[in-house]
Amino acid sequence: MGATTCASDGSPKPDMITSGTVVDYHRRTGVPDHIMAWPRAVAGGIFIITALVILTTFRDYGISWDEQLQNTYGQKLLAFYTSGFQDRSAFSYINLFLYGGFFDLLAAVANLISPFDEYATRHLIGGLIFLGGLWGGWRLTRLLAGERAALLALIMLLTTPLLYGHSFINPKDSPLAWLLIWATYFACRMLAGADRPSWGVVAGFAISFGLAVGTRVIAGVYLNYLVAVIVVAAVARMLNGETPGRQWARIKTNAPRLGFSLAGAFAAMAFVWPWSVQQPFNIVAALREFSHFAFYPNVLWNGELIPADQMPQIYLPGLLLLQLPEYVLIGIFAAVVVAVGALWQRGPVKLFVKPRAQQYLFLALSVVVPIGGYMLLHPTVYNGLRHFLFIVPPAVILGAVGLEKALVFATRHYRLAGPLLSVPLVIFFVLQIATMIGLHPYQYVFYNTVAGGVRGAAYRFELDYWGTSLAESMRELSRYLAEHPETRPANRNPVRVFSCGDRTSAGHFLPPGVVLTVVLTEADFYLGMTGVPCRDDYDRVAHTIFQVVRLGVTIGYVRNLRDDQSNP
Repeated sequence: MGATTCASDGSPKPDMITSGTVVDYHRRTGVPDHIMAWPRAVAGGIFIITALVILTTFRDYGISWDEQLQNTYGQKLLAFYTSGFQDRSAFSYINLFLYGGFFDLLAAVANLISPFDEYATRHLIGGLIFLGGLWGGWRLTRLLAGERAALLALIMLLTTPLLYGHSFINPKDSPLAWLLIWATYFACRMLAGADRPSWGVVAGFAISFGLAVGTRVIAGVYLNYLVAVIVVAAVARMLNGETPGRQWARIKTNAPRLGFSLAGAFAAMAFVWPWSVQQPFNIVAALREFSHFAFYPNVLWNGELIPADQMPQIYLPGLLLLQLPEYVLIGIFAAVVVAVGALWQRGPVKLFVKPRAQQYLFLALSVVVPIGGYMLLHPTVYNGLRHFLFIVPPAVILGAVGLEKALVFATRHYRLAGPLLSVPLVIFFVLQIATMIGLHPYQYVFYNTVAGGVRGAAYRFELDYWGTSLAESMRELSRYLAEHPETRPANRNPVRVFSCGDRTSAGHFLPPGVVLTVVLTEADFYLGMTGVPCRDDYDRVAHTIFQVVRLGVTIGYVRNLRDDQSNP
């Protein structure tokens, strides 16, 4: 941080190890600029293709159980502003006022001008935020480890089904994950230029961090990571002989910038989460509420139903092991080996003087602390990894850096190792993309080969816990009724459908002449899923006329109840 060496003429030049910029990384590794042009060109092509895929597929996704409530919350937040702060219904709407409304407010505004229906618009915005998050992840990795690692990170983030699938249907956890990636990027930029970070970098951190807290209050812990890294760096510099006067000068230089950053973050948070500033301790109340969240559904874990407040300590790390792509897991292992080697070779004091090590420490804390906190505090958790989705992008980025360093190490010791290892890696990427296409639009139910794939995870772990398959089931029922008009009940109209799941998830796609009923005994057709919510009804319904099947696994189904004499 601000350390310099001298050129041959005695003039100072930046220390290539301590500067922490992309240019310095390439100079330090001796990689010519023209060699690094191709990864950026490939990355540009990937961004374009991804944008086209998002624009052509966002309407394929069903409606998750949270979306109807979140959509209403966004409308109420918008009403707060359009009414001149008079409509305060958002501040007492169920328990959603405890969450920030960044995505929902954005979607409510977009729906005023969107040519698509309100849920399709939300899915499009989610896809675009995903695209912006990929850009942030690419820039962060490029800052840390250069162009090749950034390209690897881009591909690995894009081919992590949890991240891709959640982006279209998860209005809280997915935006939070990508906002925190941008906050991490700007935090690392500040650490790289800690003597005097630019006002643009400080503003970038303020906006991304503030909007993240204005999405879910748990994002506030990232400020603790930054403070921890700054303290570690200060101690390391002191033990390496930096004078107190130099430390004090750095504090005086940075204090106004940090103050501006915190004020800007507070303003961004307040704008998208106005409830948080209505009373002095509302943020504390939200934190307290989520630390003792009173919701205890049964969770399917390794074939057993377990209450959400009694999940085993290995639940979170176990799901990461089962749901991250295999090459991400290998890369994380390589990153751990590299980190242990660096600590062993240099020692923590000399290592953490370097801005690069400080940046990696910040990134590592964003993964390790939430996992350790879960295992230590054992909070209520359910619905797979979705509440901890924000740890997945930094974990993938660490995996990408680990893979890139492993490839560099292998190439240094055996010239052909790089090409030989790259071929199977490319094959794995292609196979992963094929798997994601096979799961479309249910990428978020992905499990890797450790779990036996989606087929091995079925009936052991949760798949479509959000009921997004109900959209496909309803569309197919509509087609079935159109093609078989004789199946409509002769003695009554309209057709009655019982949906095991959120009514909006199915009801939004109702065709004319079909209504939902909450009474199973009066229903003509049944829409179900193979997950926990429908287990009680699974054996009580009759003839299957359609199944939602992906990779050989049934996710949802439609059954005809009229001919089932045993139906209660």
